[in-house]
Amino acid sequence: MMKHHILLLATSAVFALSACSPDPCKDVNCLNEGICVEGDCVCPPGFEGTDCGTEQRMAFVGNYSVVDDCNLGSFTYEITISATADAGTEVTIHNLGDFDFSITGVVSGNTITITDQNGTGSTVNGSGTLSNGVLQLDYTLVTTSGQTLSCNMTANIIE
Repeated sequence: MMKHHILLLATSAVFALSACSPDPCKDVNCLNEGICVEGDCVCPPGFEGTDCGTEQRMAFVGNYSVVDDCNLGSFTYEITISATADAGTEVTIHNLGDFDFSITGVVSGNTITITDQNGTGSTVNGSGTLSNGVLQLDYTLVTTSGQTLSCNMTANIIE
């Protein structure tokens, strides 16, 4: 009988102590389907910030002045990066390689990845990073005639 009283007393003490502990997520509002864990928001892919309110891809959006160093020469031109219609991780890159077509890139943090996709018959893939308004992107473009263009692109956002 004494063991039951001690167990009951110990259980009551644990419940009393846990009832006194404030919920660290009580006043935390995580946006974009973020989840509060121990008072901090854990953000879903494509979002960041203390409340998951910042779309990572938005840092990439803008007009860029490009210098391409490629196996076939150096080129200068402009590209435009825009957010796709749905919230998430995708952006549209228009005029990559100074070819008048659009392709899709996937953003994760400060990186962008272009998986094999077609732009008016050419196949494009590559990856790069954005830092302080400068996008460094290595990409390969294979034309419909089989010619391969391998480039190291440096793109500066135009203010």
